[in-house]
Amino acid sequence: MIPRTRPARLRSTLAAACVAALLLPLPGPRPAHADLMRKAPYLVFPAVPGRMKVLWQLTAADTCRIAWGTDTSCSQGSAPTAEYGTDHQHAFALEPLAPGTTYHFKVTQGGTAWRGSFRTAPAPGATSLKFFAYGDTRTYPQAHDSVAAGVLAVMAADPGYRTFDLCAGDLVADGDLESYWTDELFSPAYPHVRELLANLPLVSCMGNHEGGGELFAKYFPYDFAGGRYGSFDYGPAHVAVLDQYTGYAPGTPQYQWLAADLAAARAPWKFLLLHEPGWSAGGGHGNNAAVQDEIEPLCEQNHVAIVFGGHNHYYARARVDGVTHITAGFGGAPLHTPDPGYPNVQAVARAHGFCAVSIDLDTLTLRAFSVTGERVDSVVLTRGGPDSGVTGPDAPRLALDAPQPNPGHESTLLGFSLPQAGHARLEILDLGGRRVWHREAELAAGAHGWRWDGRDDAGAEVRSGLYFARLVTRWGTRGQRLAWVR
Repeated sequence: MIPRTRPARLRSTLAAACVAALLLPLPGPRPAHADLMRKAPYLVFPAVPGRMKVLWQLTAADTCRIAWGTDTSCSQGSAPTAEYGTDHQHAFALEPLAPGTTYHFKVTQGGTAWRGSFRTAPAPGATSLKFFAYGDTRTYPQAHDSVAAGVLAVMAADPGYRTFDLCAGDLVADGDLESYWTDELFSPAYPHVRELLANLPLVSCMGNHEGGGELFAKYFPYDFAGGRYGSFDYGPAHVAVLDQYTGYAPGTPQYQWLAADLAAARAPWKFLLLHEPGWSAGGGHGNNAAVQDEIEPLCEQNHVAIVFGGHNHYYARARVDGVTHITAGFGGAPLHTPDPGYPNVQAVARAHGFCAVSIDLDTLTLRAFSVTGERVDSVVLTRGGPDSGVTGPDAPRLALDAPQPNPGHESTLLGFSLPQAGHARLEILDLGGRRVWHREAELAAGAHGWRWDGRDDAGAEVRSGLYFARLVTRWGTRGQRLAWVR
C-alpha cells in the first residue's frame, strides 16, 4: 500500500521521471549485431503461477541464448533458443519457479544482451497483493511512455508492485497491421515502455482496435482455456478476462465459462477485466448494454469487487449494486472528456495515468494517478463492509460441496444444499465453458446429492481432464473444480 505520507514525494518522483524521459537523447547508431532485435524481450504471464514466458522477435533468422537466476548474474540456468513460426519469433518458458521470488533473465543475441526481471506469484494463502491497471495505450506512444515512467517510479519506490499489469485492451491503433505493433508498443524510441514490458508482465484483454485478434494472439499468447478469454489466481485475487469480440451472451460457451469460473473461484477478491465498460462517463462511447444486462448479474451473484474496463479515454469510477466499475482507458490514447453526470458515476478525471491497487487482508485500496504524479482518485473497499460489494464466505444455506472423490474415476458425488424448496440445476462444463452434462429438478430445502459417472448428456464417456461443476438456483450459483480420470 502506498503510505498516506507519500503522495507529495510520489508526485515529485513521477514528475522527475517524466522530465527525464523528455531529456533522453535520441537513439544513436547501434552496432550491426544489434539490428536483428526487432522487439526486445518482454514478459507474458501465462496464467500459471510458477511459470513465466519471455518473448522477443528478430528481423532475420538467428539463434539466441537465455540465462536466468535469482540475481543479476543469471547463473541458475541457460539454454539456446531457436525461432518458431514464420516471423523470427523466439520464446522461452521459465519453469518451475519458486513462489514469491525475484528472478532475473538475460537474452543474448550477436554479442549483445537484453535484461529483465520479474517476481513470481506468492504461495497459496497469501493475504496481500499489489498490482497496476490501465488500458488504451494506442495512438500516442509518447503519452504511454510517460505513463510507463510513472509505473516504474512507483515500482521502484515500492517493490511490492512487481506483480502484473492489467491492460483493458486497445494496445495499438490498428492491431491488424504489424507496423503498429512495432512502432507503437515495441519501439526502442519509448524506453520506459520497453523497460516496463521487460520487468512487469502484461495481462491484457482484447480491444476493438486489436481488429481480428491474430496479431494480438501472436504477441500475447496467453495459456487461456478459451483462447482469448480465461482466468488466473494470484495470491488473494482471482482475475477473469473477458473477450467481448467473441460471443458472450447467455448460452454461449464464453458466458457458460465465465459463470462457472466466477462461481468456482475461491479467492477472497474477484476481478473482471474487459474492454467496453457497462458503466462509464460518456464522452466517447456509451455504456455497454450487454455488460449491464448480462455480465453485471454474474458479478453481483459471485461478489466481484471491481470490473476494469477501458474504451473511453479517461479515468472514471462508478458503483452499481455493490460492484465497482473502473474505466481505466487513460494509458496513452487521445483523451475524451468525461461527463460526471452519467448514471452511477462517482469520480472522473481527464488525464493520462494508471491505477495502483493494494490488497491487505479484507481491505482493498485503489488509487488513480496522473502522469504528473497527482492522485486523481482514491477508494477503499472492505470485505463484508456495508457498501463493499464483497462479502465473506458463501452462506452455508446455499452450497456446493467439493466433489467426492476428486479426481473422479468411476463416479463422483456432487453434494449440495438449498436454503428453500425450489428448482436446482447441476451442470458439468468443460474448460471452454461448454456444458457436457446436467441434471435438474424441483427439490426440498436442505441437503441433496447427485452422482456423475463421467458421461455427457448423450451417454458418451468424456475425456480425462479438468471440468467445472456448477449449481444454478434462483438464490445464486455455486461452483467447484473437478478433475476426471478415465
